[in-house]
Amino acid sequence: MRKFGMMALLALAAIGCLAVLRTQAALPAAGTAGKAGTYADTIKLLTTAKQVMDPAATVKLTMKKTGAYLPVSGEADLLADGQLWSERLGMTPAAALTEQQGHAVYRQEGAAGGCKQTLLLTSLNAGEFYAIVKTECETLPAAGAAEAVALQQRLDAAVEGLEWDASWNVMVQGGLADPSAQGAEAALRTVERELAAKAEERYEDRGTVSVSYASPELNEFVWSGDRKLHLQAALRCDSQSGDWRLTLGTPVITTEY
Repeated sequence: MRKFGMMALLALAAIGCLAVLRTQAALPAAGTAGKAGTYADTIKLLTTAKQVMDPAATVKLTMKKTGAYLPVSGEADLLADGQLWSERLGMTPAAALTEQQGHAVYRQEGAAGGCKQTLLLTSLNAGEFYAIVKTECETLPAAGAAEAVALQQRLDAAVEGLEWDASWNVMVQGGLADPSAQGAEAALRTVERELAAKAEERYEDRGTVSVSYASPELNEFVWSGDRKLHLQAALRCDSQSGDWRLTLGTPVITTEY
C-alpha cells in the first residue's frame, strides 16, 4: 500500500487530539444538542466572522465530521466500508487501502457544492475505528452561513443509518477588516462579545495568539480537564506584510492557523 503524505498525517493527528480530550475527561467529546444545535453553531460562527473579517479577503471554510464507527474485523471490511461511504457521499470508490504510520487507511476525494470533500477511515488502535469527512471551501464568503449549513445537512443525510458516533468541527479563516495588531485584538473582543465567550486558556508566541473559550451561545464542546470548551480563536501575523489573520473554530481548531 502506498503512503499518501501530510494530508492523512494531519487527519490522524486531529483524531488523536479529540481522542485525548475524550480520554482525559472520561466523558463524551461533544455536546448533545443534535443537528439543530450544530447548524445553529455554524450560523453563529459565520455571522460573527462576517463582522470582523475583510469582506474583500478570501475566506476559507473547513468543516469536519469526526468520530468512531462500528468496528470491522479486518482490512477487507475496512475497504468495503470505505467504498460504501464513498458511494453514499457521491465519490468514486477507491480500489485499495493506503498506509500511514503503520495504520491501514481508506481515503478518497470528491466534490460537494463546489467544495472539496475528503473521506478518511482508519484504525488508531486495535478495535477502534474512526471516520473523518472533511469539506473545504476555499472561496465561500463569510456571509455564506446558509450555504455552509446546506453542506452539513447534505452530509448528515448521506450518512444517515451508518453507526457513526461523530461530531462536527467547523472553522472559518480569513483576513481582518483591520489587519493591524490593534485590529486583531479588537476582533477578539468582538468575538467574545458576540458569543458571550469567556476565555479559559490562552497561548501566545511570536506572531501567534490562541484563545479557547467557554460560550453559552454555542452547543458543541470538548472537555479540557473538567472544563467545557466551545470555541477557539487564533490570530496569526504574516511575517512579511505584518497583517493579522483570524481563524475561528467550534469547538476547536484542527487546521493550521
